[in-house]
Amino acid sequence: MKNGVQNPGAWNLPAWSRIGAFEVLGDYTPMPGFRLLVAVGPTQASLTDVLEQRAIDNPWLDPDLARATMRAGLGLLRSNVAEFVYANPEQTLVLVPAQRASAETIMDLSAQLVSGYASRLSLLCGREMCLQSRVFELPDATVVRRALGSLVEDVEDNTPLRSSLWLGAQLRGRGQAFHPSMVESLEEQNSLLRGHGIDMDALPAWWWRGVAAHVDVQGGLRVYDDLPHGEAFGELVPE
Repeated sequence: MKNGVQNPGAWNLPAWSRIGAFEVLGDYTPMPGFRLLVAVGPTQASLTDVLEQRAIDNPWLDPDLARATMRAGLGLLRSNVAEFVYANPEQTLVLVPAQRASAETIMDLSAQLVSGYASRLSLLCGREMCLQSRVFELPDATVVRRALGSLVEDVEDNTPLRSSLWLGAQLRGRGQAFHPSMVESLEEQNSLLRGHGIDMDALPAWWWRGVAAHVDVQGGLRVYDDLPHGEAFGELVPE
């Protein structure tokens, strides 16, 4: 990582502090009726390194890398450890099926998801990346829906900054100077992005808000790449 600079990223969004009280720090079988939510994604240092390393060979914002991180998350639905997945370019959140959560320990379930995500991401990116994860034990589906909905809104609000920092990492990878202090304001972020030909309004919905998916009652995969807002998003999350 050049200059010791990294992207603060999605792990520092306000939504995490709002659900921090539900974070699990021990290993046990979740309480009956509670829902287990596992978050996994590259560390910000690792993500920044990869953006720099790939900079010369990839276009601005490296959409292939963003799609790879989301595909790695969505791929977890092929296991029986994921009931619903929300994925954005920097992390994935997985709702564990209630029957699995009631039968296995938290750390075992988390380890399965982290391992599955890591293997898929390394295959898609052609390199290994250091990961981080967090586990939350939420009292019911309503709280899960509110937590995920809050995170999606934060991801969208943070998109200009995230985009600027991804671009900044690529600039450093191409031998140009960049420091996060250069994009502290929205005006500075927009100026940097426009200066490199990036029209934020033209970026796809998944870049702004991520994607979600679940397996329906017929066993088919339902993917949502243009996520609704507010309560409409919550309705995508299974009971």
